[in-house]
Amino acid sequence: MPPGPPSLGPVLLPLSGLLVAQFVSGLSATIVATSIPTIMHTLSGPASHATWLVAATILGNTASTPIWGRLADLFAPKRIVQIAIALFVLGSIGAGLSADTTQLLTARAVQGIGLGGLGASAAVVVAMLVSPRERGRVNSWLVSVQTTATILGPVVGGFIVQSTLGWRWCFFVAVPLAVASIVVLALTLRLAERPARASGRTDIAGAFLIATGVTAVLIAVTTLSDDDWSFTPVSALVGGYGVVAIIALVIVELRVTSPVIPLRLLAQRTGALCVTAAFTIGFTLFGGSVFVTQYLQLGLGIPPATAGLLLAPMAIGTVGASILAGRMISRTGLVKAVLVGGASLCLAGNIALALAPLAPLPLALVGTVLLSAGLGSTTQNLVLAGQTVAGANRVGSVSATVMFFFTLGGTVGLVLLGAVLAHSVSGLRASGASEQLAYSAGLPTVFALSGVSTLVALVALVFLRSIRLASAQG
Repeated sequence: MPPGPPSLGPVLLPLSGLLVAQFVSGLSATIVATSIPTIMHTLSGPASHATWLVAATILGNTASTPIWGRLADLFAPKRIVQIAIALFVLGSIGAGLSADTTQLLTARAVQGIGLGGLGASAAVVVAMLVSPRERGRVNSWLVSVQTTATILGPVVGGFIVQSTLGWRWCFFVAVPLAVASIVVLALTLRLAERPARASGRTDIAGAFLIATGVTAVLIAVTTLSDDDWSFTPVSALVGGYGVVAIIALVIVELRVTSPVIPLRLLAQRTGALCVTAAFTIGFTLFGGSVFVTQYLQLGLGIPPATAGLLLAPMAIGTVGASILAGRMISRTGLVKAVLVGGASLCLAGNIALALAPLAPLPLALVGTVLLSAGLGSTTQNLVLAGQTVAGANRVGSVSATVMFFFTLGGTVGLVLLGAVLAHSVSGLRASGASEQLAYSAGLPTVFALSGVSTLVALVALVFLRSIRLASAQG
């Protein structure tokens, strides 16, 4: 009889600090959703800022993640994760004290930068605390906590907005929890010394190009949903700069000795397939939380409160699948089968949602659970697979790059699929269809496109070589 997974007792206390931080991360991502109308009514600012109350945090997270990963390779990961959480605290306080939407957007971007640092450096801390095989279990805990908080976010936000506290406490509420995680990590996290870092100058040019280039492209792409597939001259100029900056980034990263994004490592089979799968699975990241919600409310006419309750099984799907996947990886040391299974669940979920008009409510609910289970099985385990190509001094960069492509895929998917939906609904409404019929007919197209992206991820993971994780640290 094979031995069971080793005890994680000695590292539970420092891991608790990371778990609290992950809870805060998940909560802050969605708590603002139900307060946006109230915020826009209270603060002065253009109506277009409503979208950016969410997008600003995503942009800050996406653009900064690879930079944080490289910092975690160059400096003590414990300090980096504490700095990232502290930056998130400053952004949260700034958001709560904002006098207008411009200040609020700036503070939300700072929150996003802090969250990018938390995700990247937490992956390094976990890699240094536990053996590769044990990381499956730990990653399942992190995913479960973050997912639970993400689902609780709109509920907590709605309660706060309707209470005497007011919308500002949607940002203040995360501060004591974040400070507590900093204290716990300061008192309990002890990391062994790592091998000497790779020599070479700091990749300042790469950091600048990725931060500005990715942000510029995402800002330009966002306008697609507003201008019916066309760019304004300003957004075209911004997007053009972004494309040039990303091309320059590739050239720079291939030439410097210590790149922010380790393209040479990622050019290897495992790394290339992991980032491909991360981007294409990430493309469907917001399918359950955004588009299914619209389908239930606008396509099926279900009230918001009831729609929220119907989506509660998403938490069960994500948490259950992530825990099961973690236990399987810890017991067998094999990660490919879990990833292929997770991508298959995502594909099945998108197919069910694309076929939802055949049995609207049952297929919508089944598809959502399958999709969330697939994401729970793959998100952190793609990072785990990517870490197998990294040396001790590149774990942070590789982990952050896989996470970067996952988040980037989610952002691009949200924007492009949203543009497809808006275009479809607009065309159907122009032909005389009701809003409910337009959404009911238009959303399946979104999930069909999302399914194509997931199929690409599945094919990439099928070609992933078999990876057996070590059961000892080193």
